[in-house]
Amino acid sequence: MTTSAPRGRAKAQPDAENERTQRILNAAVELFIRDGGAEFSARGVAKEAGVSLGAVQHFFPTKDQLIAAMLSSVVRRYGRAYDEFDAQLPFNGEARLLKVVDFMIDDVWRPKTRKFFFNFWALSCHNEFAAQLVNRGYASHRRRFAAYIGGARPQLSEEQCFDLALQISAMLDGMMVYTAPGAKNVTRARLGEMMKETVLRLLDTAAESPEPAA
Repeated sequence: MTTSAPRGRAKAQPDAENERTQRILNAAVELFIRDGGAEFSARGVAKEAGVSLGAVQHFFPTKDQLIAAMLSSVVRRYGRAYDEFDAQLPFNGEARLLKVVDFMIDDVWRPKTRKFFFNFWALSCHNEFAAQLVNRGYASHRRRFAAYIGGARPQLSEEQCFDLALQISAMLDGMMVYTAPGAKNVTRARLGEMMKETVLRLLDTAAESPEPAA
């Protein structure tokens, strides 16, 4: 005969596991930002999180699984931030897009954002699995940004929205280089002005240009 565990205890165990998993992933992100992919290891994450190596390997048996979970954790953070941000955006499509551009500029201006993505890009140059994760992450981001573009210029086709999303995202990511610590090329305010002007020019040019025949 088996007996069931008390409800409170049964719920506490998954909650404790979720808390420990998140603790490990938070430590993984901080370690990756600080030391990059070359020094990244389950042992290092365990030390950073203050848990045993066995605890890390229990949840993430391989380094690839740990890297994938770490990136997924970062992507989920962006997803939650976007969901919260969406509720505060104006209803006008163009105004929404420009607010999103500002939000993205604020993000690339943060030192931790630069370090994380610089390290992940470097890792993806030598690690095929990391490269696949980067591609999937950018595909998801591009779809979401294309939707904002479509809201700002409904006359654009889906293909035009996707193309513009790629161009604008690439420009924003490129700005990480020019906003590195100590850089004096541009201020945050000027960068915001330039990027929004450029985005609107790209959208208007695409809206005025006829699509090529299939």
